[in-house]
Formats: sequence, structure tokens, C-alpha cells
Amino acid sequence: MGLLSDSVALAQETDKGQLNLSMGGFNVSRSDTTAMAQVEYVFTYEKYGFRPVVGLFATEDSAAYLYGGVNYEFKINERWYFTPSLSVGYYNQGADFDLDYDVEFYSQFRLDYQLDKNIRIGLAAGHISNADLGDTNEGAETAYLNYQVAF
Repeated sequence: MGLLSDSVALAQETDKGQLNLSMGGFNVSRSDTTAMAQVEYVFTYEKYGFRPVVGLFATEDSAAYLYGGVNYEFKINERWYFTPSLSVGYYNQGADFDLDYDVEFYSQFRLDYQLDKNIRIGLAAGHISNADLGDTNEGAETAYLNYQVAF
């Protein structure tokens, strides 16, 4: 079976939600990178392989982003998974980087390795920007380590 059909079959068989706990950097493409922590929940419901997600990240300089969106999990082989996602949410800059608008879009790409039936670890990168809704569209990049537990 092909990569896409395997991924869809996996999503249809799952009956567990996933909790992602992440730590890394915010605004990593610039010199003023700050530490960030992220929590994300992936729901059990799926439609055509897409699953809803909700999450929150916060930085050491008091920025916070609350979001909701969808992801799609590709099973590469028995241990490796690639998961892109797209979300929209509310950004509060705190004392951190000014993204010039409260509504922001967040795209993420995660590569995870399955340690056992319910645990994965991985690396991820993301981009957050206002899609030209604000006067400027600076955007910021994230990079982080991820720990995922299915329950």
C-alpha cells in the first residue's frame, strides 16, 4: 500500500487522543530568540485523515499564542511519522516580538520517532505570521523538541 493510503488507514483506526509537550525556541531566525514551551492536544476525531488540534505556546518574554487547526499524519515506516499542521489563533506579544496583528496563522512540520505504542519523540519547526492582515507581516519561526503521549 502507498504512503498516503497507509496514513489514512492509521488515522481511521486510532481511538486515542495525543498530547504533545514541546520546548524550544521562538523567533529562531533572528538574534533575539527566546525560549518557548508548547502544549497541544490532537483529538480522536478524523475526517479524510485530518484531525483537529488545539494548543498554546508561551515564551520566556511573556508572548502567548492560543490556536486551533488541523493536522495530517503520514506514517513513513513502523517507527517514523511526519505530521504537518495548519492553525489560526490569537497572539499576545507580551514583551516579545511584535507580529503586528492579534490574529496569526501557524504552520508546523514535525518528525517523530515512536519509542513504544503510546510514546513518540521528535523534532519540529514552525512559522507564525499574520498573512498580511496587519500593516507589516514580519512572521517568526519556531524550532522545538517534542514529546508525544497517546491516551
